[in-house]
Amino acid sequence: MLFDDMLEEHLTAGVSLRNGMQNRVQLITPAFASERCCALGRWIHGGGTGWENVPEFQQLKMAHMSFHTIALVIAVLIQQRRIVDATSLLGPDSMFESAMRILSNAASLFETRRARSIPFTLVPHHRLQ
Repeated sequence: MLFDDMLEEHLTAGVSLRNGMQNRVQLITPAFASERCCALGRWIHGGGTGWENVPEFQQLKMAHMSFHTIALVIAVLIQQRRIVDATSLLGPDSMFESAMRILSNAASLFETRRARSIPFTLVPHHRLQ
């Protein structure tokens, strides 16, 4: 899978959140706040050009955005010392785990689509000569 390394970065986010909860370490909230801070987010908003009209790309984009939103909520709860609330969003079969599964599935579906087809890309007018 092409996105394996990018998804690994998101699994690591779960470890960071759990460590922040257990060790009361200061989390770097902006890293969770922006979906453009990770390799997948940078690819979606930069390298994904040409795929915008493909449903699997839109699903990947939404799944990625949702993942970061949930991670941010958990990071804020941890910083507010609302550990019980954070635990409920981070534990097994939790919202975080669900978001990770949805993101992984969306990446797999997009990768399958990407392997089957070449997206339509617009050529700038000045390059048509």
